[in-house]
Amino acid sequence: MIKELFLNKIYHADCIEDMKVLDDQCVDLILTDIPYGEVTKNGAERAKYEGQLRNINKGAADALTFDLDVFLEQCARITKGSIYIFCGIEQISKIYSYFDNHKDFMVRQCGWRKTNPSPANGQHMWLSSMENCIFAKRRKTKFNQRCKNAIWDFPVGRSKRHPTEKPIKLFEYLIESSSDEGDIVLDPCMGSGTTAEACINLNRKYIGFEINDEYYKVANERVNNIK
Repeated sequence: MIKELFLNKIYHADCIEDMKVLDDQCVDLILTDIPYGEVTKNGAERAKYEGQLRNINKGAADALTFDLDVFLEQCARITKGSIYIFCGIEQISKIYSYFDNHKDFMVRQCGWRKTNPSPANGQHMWLSSMENCIFAKRRKTKFNQRCKNAIWDFPVGRSKRHPTEKPIKLFEYLIESSSDEGDIVLDPCMGSGTTAEACINLNRKYIGFEINDEYYKVANERVNNIK
């Protein structure tokens, strides 16, 4: 049970450490876009390069220090409903396998198909118009979309607040599909605050964690402008 005092807030925190203090099955939905890219965690060496990476690429340092195994364990523990994890192609297998082997969950590979993808590098390679998402849900939990497609068609938004920001309409669709009004939605990697804005629009309660200084400020400014 999460007290009202702690709801509808974005915390400047390491998501994994703060997830550990949450009670079992205390949130209805987890919706998040985790760090990914070419950089991966490399044991003790990660601390050595973290500061340098942040000066080069804000997302690279987060991907380097992100422990996916512990993250998945915490997601499974604290949700009583569903989980959406947007991820890189190199992370799909591990995330899917984790929930596929978990006796309490059903799992499906899904994706966001961009109806207006960026033409970058289109002259030299097939244009990538898909972003990967793994959906997992506890058996017999709510699902408000009967027999709908696991590929979601939405245009890319125009916002430049975050390099991997998802469109608000996409997140609203997923939240409505797997929660009801008044439910608690957790985004452990809040980024620029899309999940929080969608929850406000749909009358859901939210909790967010964001470790990056800049995006923590951006997300809170975004939420404050709505309120």
